[in-house]
Amino acid sequence: MADGTNLPDLRRRGRLPAPDNLVRAVGDAAMAMAWRALRPGERGSFVRADTAPVSRLRYRSEDGWGADLFHLPPPPGAAGEPVLLGHGLGATHRDFVLEPGGGLARYLQAQGHAVYLWEHRGDPSSVPPADAGPFSVDDIATRDLPAAIDRVLEHSGYGRVLVAAHGLAAQSLLIARALGVENRLAAAALLGPAVRFAAPASATRFAGVVAALLPGGWTLPARRAQQLATPWIAGGADLGSPGTAGSLARGRLRHGGADLAGGVVKQVARWVAEGSLTDATGRLDIVSAQRPLPAMVVTGQDDPACPPGAAEPLVERLGAEHLALGPGWGHLDCLLGEQAPGQVFPPMSRFFHEHRRQCR
Repeated sequence: MADGTNLPDLRRRGRLPAPDNLVRAVGDAAMAMAWRALRPGERGSFVRADTAPVSRLRYRSEDGWGADLFHLPPPPGAAGEPVLLGHGLGATHRDFVLEPGGGLARYLQAQGHAVYLWEHRGDPSSVPPADAGPFSVDDIATRDLPAAIDRVLEHSGYGRVLVAAHGLAAQSLLIARALGVENRLAAAALLGPAVRFAAPASATRFAGVVAALLPGGWTLPARRAQQLATPWIAGGADLGSPGTAGSLARGRLRHGGADLAGGVVKQVARWVAEGSLTDATGRLDIVSAQRPLPAMVVTGQDDPACPPGAAEPLVERLGAEHLALGPGWGHLDCLLGEQAPGQVFPPMSRFFHEHRRQCR
């Protein structure tokens, strides 16, 4: 698809959103009314989103799945080394653009990069082939990621790409590297990339049941569940992200969620049950199979999904630069937290600057 297709502007003005369609307007009004009914003494904004229009690029994986890359061009005169941003589990590309001012995407764009926001199979922009079946994280890693990078390099004219990947996207990248299907990375910033899991015994048992019994072809309606939960979210701490403002946390749930594929949930559940990041067969330890890669690893002390120890084996294996954020930093705070633009984005930009010549 050609550049120039504008996305809806989700900025909120006044008490109610400027609607791009009746369904969204009614939904936003209902969520706002529910929020105010539940918390009559609080008059903070219901959502806080600043998503300037970007253009779409379409890519297609080898097995027929199609999805979008959302493109932010570099400033005039900038070199425009490409940066691919990948989101976490149950999220979308909006994690990188919800923060007022444009979040990490706009920050890196201002630093001279061409920015590409990656969505993959199962995300809202994706379209399956007629014969689509169940899929796992391995399919995202070995089919969607290489196809997306193909499209980025074709569009940008560079030979390698920089990557900033959060949560599941980081794990997918590591799987792709371990399986030897992706060698065109100049450097990678990995945010919350859990590779070891130490869940309580009850959670481990439950994860084992999910991994064994959940049908891989099911789709869990996580997107709608997040939307319905929005009025009950008082602050980012309710999402395991104490540094994220409540209005932004609610905006993220309302506009930034995605459904969960059963095959992906089964694989993640097996990681938790068995304690390690592995491929779909469960036989390949992804950390042990990693090859050299310039990397920065970002962890938060209060991140329930990836406490610092969960990423430490990866830091050691890659000899990665480790940005260890202290108390009060949760899973989304490195992207959406109020302190992220001052404490996370500049070190990441500096890291990319050190390796941007490797893109050529």
